[in-house]
Amino acid sequence: LGASSVASSIAGISNKISNFLARSILSDDKEADAAFDPMAFDLSLMEIISFVNLHQKTSSPDNGPSRITPLEYLRRGENASGDLAYDLGNGDFPTTFDVDNDFARYVTMMEERILDKEDKYDPNDRSFPPPAPINEGLLPGLHLGKGDLKCTHTKREGIEHRLLCVLLNKLSHNYYKLREGKLEDCFKVICNGKQCLFPEEFVQSLVDCGHKVEICPRVRLTNFGMQLCLKEDDGSFTYIPTSVMLRTGIERSSDSKPAYFAAPHGGIDVNISGPLIGKGTRPAWLQFYVSIGGLTCFHPDEDQDAPWAAKTSLAEIYSHDDAIRAIRMCAIMSVTFNRIATELNLAFGGYGVLGMCNDSGTLVDYALRGETNAYPLLSTGRYLNHIVSSLIKLKDELDSNESGGDSKLQPVFDDLLCLIRSTSTLPSDLHISPATLIGTSERYNASYGIPIFQSTADAKAILREMANVAREYLPLAQRGCTCEQVRKDKEFICGTKHILSEGDN
Repeated sequence: LGASSVASSIAGISNKISNFLARSILSDDKEADAAFDPMAFDLSLMEIISFVNLHQKTSSPDNGPSRITPLEYLRRGENASGDLAYDLGNGDFPTTFDVDNDFARYVTMMEERILDKEDKYDPNDRSFPPPAPINEGLLPGLHLGKGDLKCTHTKREGIEHRLLCVLLNKLSHNYYKLREGKLEDCFKVICNGKQCLFPEEFVQSLVDCGHKVEICPRVRLTNFGMQLCLKEDDGSFTYIPTSVMLRTGIERSSDSKPAYFAAPHGGIDVNISGPLIGKGTRPAWLQFYVSIGGLTCFHPDEDQDAPWAAKTSLAEIYSHDDAIRAIRMCAIMSVTFNRIATELNLAFGGYGVLGMCNDSGTLVDYALRGETNAYPLLSTGRYLNHIVSSLIKLKDELDSNESGGDSKLQPVFDDLLCLIRSTSTLPSDLHISPATLIGTSERYNASYGIPIFQSTADAKAILREMANVAREYLPLAQRGCTCEQVRKDKEFICGTKHILSEGDN
C-alpha cells in the first residue's frame, strides 16, 4: 500500500503470531473463534482496494525534474535495476540490436559491471541471500529469508532473462512511437537476419531460427517477500510456507464462516528455449504483468525452486497463432497501462488502481479466449474506463497514420478491438453478489488447484456450497458464468460475462 516500512510489517506479523498463540493454542475455548482464521487479515478485497485508492488520492504526485515516467522506463526496457540497468537513458544502448552478435556480448558486459560493483559474481550460482534471525530471544531459530532453497535459474540465466525482457519492452514501446508515424525513430532488433519492429515479430523470428516458445496464463502464491524459515540444530533450514490471507467477501450462510484466499501472483507466462536463448536445463522464464515497482511490461520470472511454489496454469498452452497474438496484446497493454500511469501521474505506475498483476495478464487472456480462470480480479470501474478510453485513443492514433484499405497494422486493430471488449466485460471480485457466485467459485477452484493452506481448502468448500445454492435458485441467464452455455428451449446463452437477449446469435 506504500504506507508501511519493512520494520513495521515485521512487527505486524509478530503481533499476528502472538495473537495466534494466545487465541488458538493457550485458549481452552475452541468454539469461540472456530469460524475465523486468526492468522488472516480481517480485510476484504473491497477494503484493500479502497485503501489503495485512498493512498492514490492522498499521495503527493512526483512532478520534480528528476521524475522518470513509466513510459520512459518502458522505452528503456526496465525500471528496477538502478545503476545496473542495461539502458541508463544516456544514449549508450544501441538503437538497433543484433541478437546474433550482441546478445552474448551484452550479457558479459553486465556480468563485468556486477562484479565491479559487488566484488563477487558466480555465473552458476543459484543461491539466495542468507536468512536473518528475527529475534533469537523470543523466537529462537526463526529467520526471515528463504533458507536453503535454490533459485530455478543461475545468475547468468537471470541476466539473460533481463536482457530478453529489455528487448521485448523496447519493441513494445514502438507502438507508442508509431502513433506519431515515426518509424525511423523506432528501436529495432535484428534476429535471424530479419529486422523486427515489434515484440511479436521478434518472437516469431526466434521460432523461425529453432526456438520453442510456450505461452499461457499462470499463477502462484506470493508472500510479498515475507518468507520465514527455521534453523535446525544441524545448521540446515526448514522453510515455512507463508502467504497473505485475506477475505473474499463471501461467507457461508449456515454459520457465517468467511472464505479466505491466499494472495496470488499471476501473469502471462512466456517460456523460451533454443540455440540462442534458454539454453540451460530450464527455458528462459518471462512473465507479463503490472508490477508494484511501477511498470507494466515483460519481467524476468526466475523464482525459488520448491514444489509448493509451483505455478498453476489457468489455460492450455496457447497455439502458435494465439501465442503471437498474446505477445502483441501484451505490448499494447504495456503501452496503455504505462501511458495512463504517466498522464495521470499514478503512484507505483498504477499498480493497485489500474489492477494487480493478475488483472493485467487476464485482460490479454480474456481477449484471446473469451473466458478466464483467474482469481481474484480487482480492477475498479473508474480505471477500467480509463483503460478502454486509452485503447480507443491508441487505435484512432494508429489509424490516422495508416493509408489504404490493406493496412499492415490490421492485426493490431483487430487485437485492440478484442482488448476493448474484454476490458469492458472483465469480471470483478470487488462486488460480490449471488448472481456471480458460480463464476467466482469456478475461477477460485481453478486458481487454487492444489490447496497449500487449510484455509484455501475450506474456502473452496464454502464457495462450492454457495454456488450450488445459486444454481438451484437462479435462472441460467442470471448466473454470471464465464463458460459459454448453449441455449435450449427458452433458456439464454451466457457467454463472456455478458448476457445476450433471446434471439441474438
